[in-house]
Amino acid sequence: MNNFLKAFLSFGLATSIEKLLGFIILPIYTKYFSVTEYGIIDMIGTILQIGTIFGLLQLETSLQRYYYEYNNVKRKLLISTIYYWISLCSIVISLIIFLISPFLSQKLFGSTEYAILIKTIAIQLPLTNLSMLGLVLLRYEKENVKFLSIIITKVITTLLFVYIFVIYFKLGLKGVFIAQLIAIFCSTALVMFYVRKQFVYRLSNVMSRKNLHYALPQFPARVGSMVLGQANRFFMLGYLSLAAIGIYSVSMKLASAIQLVNTAFIMAWAPFMHAQFKNNKNKKVFAGVFPVVVGVTFLFVCLISLFSLELVKLLATKEFYSASKYVGGLSLFFSFYIIKETVDIGPKIKEKTKFLSLTFILSVIVNVISLFVLINLLELKGVVLAMIITNLFLVIVSWFISNKLYPIPFSVAKFVLMLVPTTFVVLLIMYYDIDLLIRILIAIGACVFFGIQLVFAYKNVKTITR
Repeated sequence: MNNFLKAFLSFGLATSIEKLLGFIILPIYTKYFSVTEYGIIDMIGTILQIGTIFGLLQLETSLQRYYYEYNNVKRKLLISTIYYWISLCSIVISLIIFLISPFLSQKLFGSTEYAILIKTIAIQLPLTNLSMLGLVLLRYEKENVKFLSIIITKVITTLLFVYIFVIYFKLGLKGVFIAQLIAIFCSTALVMFYVRKQFVYRLSNVMSRKNLHYALPQFPARVGSMVLGQANRFFMLGYLSLAAIGIYSVSMKLASAIQLVNTAFIMAWAPFMHAQFKNNKNKKVFAGVFPVVVGVTFLFVCLISLFSLELVKLLATKEFYSASKYVGGLSLFFSFYIIKETVDIGPKIKEKTKFLSLTFILSVIVNVISLFVLINLLELKGVVLAMIITNLFLVIVSWFISNKLYPIPFSVAKFVLMLVPTTFVVLLIMYYDIDLLIRILIAIGACVFFGIQLVFAYKNVKTITR
């Protein structure tokens, strides 16, 4: 447990610095770009995210799963094989996006004017995946300082080149994507330098089959996850407008503060979880950690929700103030990913990863139906509510299936006890304008409530791990 907490705090520092980049850049973008232009930036970024998923094929999960099963040369062979496949897939996807960029620009924006921007993110795609894979490797090597140095390099270079191309040279939208491309090139070069000794110049057919056998059943799940997080943009483009996407994107950017917890948790959780598989008391450990994770996560959601208006006023121009209504709801949406990772142990420990895909496919169906119904009734609020409903469903289904495969006594009562007040706070902020003083009082109450839950939960974990 102590190693998990140390890793959580260590990677939390790195990811906090990286996420801080989004908050620093947000005032620049909202000052230099209109709501519609911000929507264009978000849509092109969505293309990049979709492309990276198809370039990875979930093979990074094979590295996480089998890293501890090999030593020395075999481990290097595992790493080299995964790098080969991800590099190949990423380059192929990159070429496809590059070639069809005029078509994508015309379909999404009604003009081929933005094809050059799509070509820029196509070049960025392989670099992004190689950088991500290198960071995964450094985590498992426990090279925390090197990990942090790469994140800092990415943040500094991004800020520098955004200033040069967006503010100084005034290149507009082109400046945004040129800055991103140069920054990811610098950070990828550094991470490849750090991991260069982890390779052997051989490709293992046996390991290729083993890695693909483990990763590919999860790929539909990853696509489903992407659909849950990104497909709403296409609904909004069809039913609302690019301006609505711009407002939604700012809300997502601010809600991503909860992603500081999410990203740090996942980075620390994966090594911790796989290491616990060999522990005879792992069920008690997982069940004990659960209320700690839920308590910390939902407390963050409440605080972000309550002070979302102040966050928007601090980081964005008046044109974007309405985004504050949706920050809390999207924070709750993100938080369910953390809960899902915590309870979804069965398919991983039993290596039945096809069930991961099943849960996401079912969730995608719920997502599409709820988006279609609610976006017509409630517009942007409907999008946010659909996201919350979908990920709550994802948690419930994942919990049920995982418990069938590998029963763990996670407490449903404690989960519901902390979920109800969190949901109340989120909906209160979404639908009503509450005075700051009242919000402060609610925040104090939330801290006391969750603080009590966390103290008891942490004492229980300490008892289990003695």
